[in-house]
Amino acid sequence: MASKQTAVEWLVEQLEQHHTSIDIKNTVVFQQAKQMEEQQIVEAFNDGALDGLQLGEQYFKHMFNS
Repeated sequence: MASKQTAVEWLVEQLEQHHTSIDIKNTVVFQQAKQMEEQQIVEAFNDGALDGLQLGEQYFKHMFNS
């Protein structure tokens, strides 16, 4: 399964293609945004898990890490 693109990755791609020559992916701000986004996805998955298990981290890795 191909990994999905997160909203942060999409935004950076758009900025790099159309608005800036800065390599945003190598900035501290990008890394912080990716960590925040991952935590939000993990928490949302865990909140919606029917069995109460903490599977969000596994879900994120499966869906978004290639």
